[in-house]
Amino acid sequence: MDLNYSDEQLLLKESAERFLKDRYDFETRNRILASNDGFDTAIWTDMADLGWLALPFAEENGGLGGGAVEISLIMEAIGRALVVEPYLASVILAGSLVERLGTEKQKAEILGGLTAGTSRPALAHMERRSGFDLDNVSATVVKTADGYSLSGEKPLVLGGPFADVFLVSAKLGGEIRLFAVPADAAGLARETVKLVDGSRASDLMLNSVSVPASALLNGGDTLCEIEAAYDRANASLAFEAVGIMDALLDATVSYTKERVQFGKPLAAFQALQHRMAEMAVKCQEARASALLATLSVDASRSMRIRGVSGARAKIGKVSRSVAQEAIQLHGAMGFSGEMPIGAWFRRLYAIENTFGTTADHLKRYGEIIRDPAVLSGSLLRESA
Repeated sequence: MDLNYSDEQLLLKESAERFLKDRYDFETRNRILASNDGFDTAIWTDMADLGWLALPFAEENGGLGGGAVEISLIMEAIGRALVVEPYLASVILAGSLVERLGTEKQKAEILGGLTAGTSRPALAHMERRSGFDLDNVSATVVKTADGYSLSGEKPLVLGGPFADVFLVSAKLGGEIRLFAVPADAAGLARETVKLVDGSRASDLMLNSVSVPASALLNGGDTLCEIEAAYDRANASLAFEAVGIMDALLDATVSYTKERVQFGKPLAAFQALQHRMAEMAVKCQEARASALLATLSVDASRSMRIRGVSGARAKIGKVSRSVAQEAIQLHGAMGFSGEMPIGAWFRRLYAIENTFGTTADHLKRYGEIIRDPAVLSGSLLRESA
């Protein structure tokens, strides 16, 4: 298997890195976070103009037909730049579900607006007691004469403060279904909460929210598609973490070359060289794991879980080690607001606890590995 990027993929990678370097430095990011909106509409519009928002969708749905590898290149650049715009929440998670489950009208309206940069959907599925059990949904829906009525709570909805439409999951007849709910629907309340990395999410409260029958996304097995969407998002988070880890390593090496102690640069001390070499090894381990996750998202369910959750478990461990080393080698400056080291550290911590913790993914990976079908190798034949 050729694991080298194609010429087109290299151009995409270079374009993404150049755009974010020119338009999204650390000071710009802090300004956006400190603003009332916590979001830059101009940056989002630029992402649409560059084709990023249309990248993963099929051409018949107004997209560019990109795959998981192309998305990983964008997410790696997003990680390095600490982008707070809801690319993961709106494009990779909610957008993919609309494409796979939505009606033609829903695709035209929601995906059409998303790829144009005028719409930002968000998935509201996880609940307070669900953990990473995707089937644990307490929100309810009742069939009415005109459509449906939804009630329940959805905490920490990523992209929620910026969303104009929510994909809300609820149980109908004992089965999970998704409904497209406008953000301004009567009975829907959202409260903005700030996360550990400074970004924002929303707590949603739905009190008998009425939606028409056309709000139902009913194009397939909803729970299976939700699980697959979260796996695509987790593979993307893995590459976001890789971008952050590489940035931490680069910043640490540069700092130790400049910082002089006892008459010579810190980088001249062999003990510190060994520590940075260990950081570099862990960055490569993370990249290999993230690539496996990316190449697994379109495989069979068993192979997908093995690749994605295995990567998240691995990266959760090594990313924390790299971040802690970077903080220590920078000394007290690592946590100063003038340097991005602390922000990268906090973002890695947020990633480690998004869409399943390291422990959740380790458990999920272990359950698949213990499956006799996996041990016998039949899953390899299944995905061939």
